[in-house]
Amino acid sequence: MIDLLRLRLVLAGVMMCLVAISAGVVFDQQEWTFLIAPVIVTVAAWSVFARRWTGRLATGVIAIVSGTTLVVIIAGGDAADVVASFGSSTQRLLSTEWPSPDRPELLGTVATLLGIATLAAAELTHRARFHLSPLLPVLAAQLLIISLSAPHGPQWWTLTALALLAVIFTIMRPGAEMELRDRLALLRGERRLIPAACLTIGVAALVAVPLTLSGRADPRRNEPAASSASLIDPIEATLALQTIEPPIELHELQVSSDVANGLDAVPTRWRTAALSRYDGRRWSPNLVLRPIGRRLNPPADDEIDYTITFENDDVQFVPLPGAPIVIDAPIETDEARTLVGLLERPVAGDPYRVTARVEPTPEEAVGSIGVIEADENTTALADLAQGLAREGGAEETTDFLEQLRGIEATMREEFVLRTDAPGGGLQRLLIERFLRETRRGNAEQFATAFVLLARSLGVEARVATGYEIDPTNLDTTGDLATLTILSTDAAVWPEVRIGDRWVAFDPTPPEESTDSSPPPVEPQVQTPAPPQPPIDEPPDAVDDPVVADEVVDEGTPARLSVIVTYALYVGVVVAILLVPVLLFVLIVLGAKRRRRRRRLSGSARERVRGAWSLATNALVDGGMSITKSETNDEIAIVAAGYAPKATRELRRLARLSSTTTFGDPTHPELLADDAVACLNQVEATMSEGRTRRQRIGWRLSLRSLRSSTTSPV
Repeated sequence: MIDLLRLRLVLAGVMMCLVAISAGVVFDQQEWTFLIAPVIVTVAAWSVFARRWTGRLATGVIAIVSGTTLVVIIAGGDAADVVASFGSSTQRLLSTEWPSPDRPELLGTVATLLGIATLAAAELTHRARFHLSPLLPVLAAQLLIISLSAPHGPQWWTLTALALLAVIFTIMRPGAEMELRDRLALLRGERRLIPAACLTIGVAALVAVPLTLSGRADPRRNEPAASSASLIDPIEATLALQTIEPPIELHELQVSSDVANGLDAVPTRWRTAALSRYDGRRWSPNLVLRPIGRRLNPPADDEIDYTITFENDDVQFVPLPGAPIVIDAPIETDEARTLVGLLERPVAGDPYRVTARVEPTPEEAVGSIGVIEADENTTALADLAQGLAREGGAEETTDFLEQLRGIEATMREEFVLRTDAPGGGLQRLLIERFLRETRRGNAEQFATAFVLLARSLGVEARVATGYEIDPTNLDTTGDLATLTILSTDAAVWPEVRIGDRWVAFDPTPPEESTDSSPPPVEPQVQTPAPPQPPIDEPPDAVDDPVVADEVVDEGTPARLSVIVTYALYVGVVVAILLVPVLLFVLIVLGAKRRRRRRRLSGSARERVRGAWSLATNALVDGGMSITKSETNDEIAIVAAGYAPKATRELRRLARLSSTTTFGDPTHPELLADDAVACLNQVEATMSEGRTRRQRIGWRLSLRSLRSSTTSPV
């Protein structure tokens, strides 16, 4: 029997190893270190298989901690990550998007779950009566892994292997020795097998069907992150980079061009952020960054591979030619993947591998233009947008793309680019003045104006920031193109959604105007000053001395606020320290109150014996020791030294208890009332003969509640 149970233990461990292999897809790359957790727990369960359940449980807990520690250390973690694996990292694992980042504490959390499930399955193999119960932890662990790895979905080869092992496990039912043929016959006659199989299939279907039919297919909570990155305005950051003198190197890119996929040129625009929220004054990032795995989007045909080196450790955002696919570094990003930043501060000179898509040009884009409703910031620009489109050669048409090209042509050819243009802000009134009157502005105004004009037509558009590279600065060697991004390459441009891609437009003139005669500033109309109130006549001079107001110490409120703050802190600390004390007092008093109520209820005979028992408990709490061999009269004689003013009541209680225990009194109800009165007198006497501190210690004494010192009466 022992050998068969051990074999079932091994089978349960093998099934958990398959679940551990499936757990690798929770992250963006296969994590084989998860096999450590079930293997260590299974070996530990094998070594203590014949011991008691307490020893097996303790050994299993040690094995779980050891397995988790090894997984975390192999992943590059430390002791803090090991501690987090058993606590806060569970919430982090559920709140991150799929795939999860392969951070040490998150790997440790999954390893802990696998270890707990393995220990539960190993312990259930000892239950010969419930021979199918070890499959429940395996099933629960597999369903949890399927949920965490969505939208990847289940791995069918592991499910098939688990099903085969489950059948073998079912055949190996503990019992009398029998041949395999007999076991198969027993399996066919197992009436609980069909309901169990139907239940398993139903649970799997309830979990798998919603994951398969859902578009996002991610059951994790899409709640705000516990912490989000503090982002400065990307446009302001772009302007700051452009003004650095002398220019500094930010990145070095080595791009691998794949001519077979149509990428015979290196992209010239590298986006770092995209802004869609405009409140009439400025563009603001409305992003919540979450840690995520290295894979961000599925592979594509128009992708390129490149290596990026951060030359400046103050820059953390990764420049991308389009939608990111894979970034070989711990990163954080928003749900729309508009901004990708390194999770840790980059080390200058360290290279990172990146795979991303390349955004097409307006001529290459395929699909319909994204449509949105015009908002209050763009409704007044619809007529102006159509006029600029006609001015740029676009005919009366409903083709949004042709209208956008007309607006782009008009702004490039008829407008003037000046970095120092007056009124160069991004407020809506300044943008309207730029479009309707001056037609002279900076690059940020050109991008903002184009986006607002596009939105006024009902087109989905946004402002992008990043770098615009001069193609002449490329250094091509074989299949590699090397380029250096400088701070002067920082740029802002508009983008329009066509299909599922964001296509860049270029409404900014290619060169800045050099004319030195800016348009005259509109004269300011001076507002007449309001009438002044009449001046009161000065008071008559008197000889009375002027009494100065009482000087108030301005530092007093500040000192008071500091004192109040510290007082609150001290109060909170004291309250926290008092909570365990209050709980102890409530528990002890509640236990004694419940004991008193229970012993003074029931029949009259039980109430008499209960009153004597409560009296002896009070004596024990007062310091008296009672042995099991002492009679009631002997206890009453010794108790006179602890309650000298209640000697008569104690002896009366002892006699009443002996009478109801060994005799048959005529009126037990009267005896019960007499016993309760004697008990009250004993307790009152013991309370009066003590100081307040002694009474508190007597009331909260645990001697009568502990089995070693409790009253044997």
